[in-house]
Amino acid sequence: MSSADVLRGPALPALTCAALTCAALTCATIAPVPAGPPPAPSAAVRAADQGDGRQARGTGRIRGVPGPGAWGAPVLTENFDGHRPDPRKWAVYHSPGARENPRSGSAARVSGGKLRLTGGIYRGRDLSGGVASHFHQRYGRWEVRMRAERGVGYSAVALLWPERFGDPEFAEINFAEVIDPTRRTVGLFVHRGPDDDQRRRLIAADFTRWHTVAVDWLPDRLTFWLDGRRVWTYRGPLIPRRARMGLALQNDQVCDRGPGFCRNRTTPRWVTMDVDWVRVYRMPERWRRAGY
Repeated sequence: MSSADVLRGPALPALTCAALTCAALTCATIAPVPAGPPPAPSAAVRAADQGDGRQARGTGRIRGVPGPGAWGAPVLTENFDGHRPDPRKWAVYHSPGARENPRSGSAARVSGGKLRLTGGIYRGRDLSGGVASHFHQRYGRWEVRMRAERGVGYSAVALLWPERFGDPEFAEINFAEVIDPTRRTVGLFVHRGPDDDQRRRLIAADFTRWHTVAVDWLPDRLTFWLDGRRVWTYRGPLIPRRARMGLALQNDQVCDRGPGFCRNRTTPRWVTMDVDWVRVYRMPERWRRAGY
């Protein structure tokens, strides 16, 4: 998608991941969590995280997987308390003529303390919405609390996208991609390179209920979290190394994937992805000094 397609922000990501089912991949199961403050990590995770985020003696590396409490204070907090996406923080997608994932700025609004990204028919066109953060960094932690209404034709996504795609590298990290129209599974994807090499995991979870998703991006690993539970740590060659990346929140219209992905007679008139809050953290300086 070119920058000309987006009237309210920079060039923005299109959905690149194929739909998956639990028949195709082994699924872990996560119970739904009610709306409200983010849940505390489980006792097992807290125990595993004791001492994490510190330098292993003589190695110049970080020992273990840093837990959610190891990151310090967030550098970006968004509670969506206004009446529209804050233009100082967010670019609103507007690309109604795009072939892939066409979007309308009217599909992104703030109401009741939530960001609401609503897919539906706008002036005769099947469109959806999204926003992209103006804040970019290399390495860090991103947290999003979200849910999605059921409906064929739309995919709720929280992802990291480079400040300039392809310069200095092609990269994408999807830490929640809910293309399943029943919202019973969520995909985790790591993409890198001009040929879109990727790795993936699928988790069973009811995303019609609130869940907190997170990703830790460090030079030697990507750690994916769901409701305080560590669900995947990826340490392979597709980890982005050079790009600065920012958060994108999208409720994508996915009809370009084929007829089976288009809205149909079962699809509600409007299909909304809600985001309750966002938190972003920098990688602590002590970790950089320890070898990162």
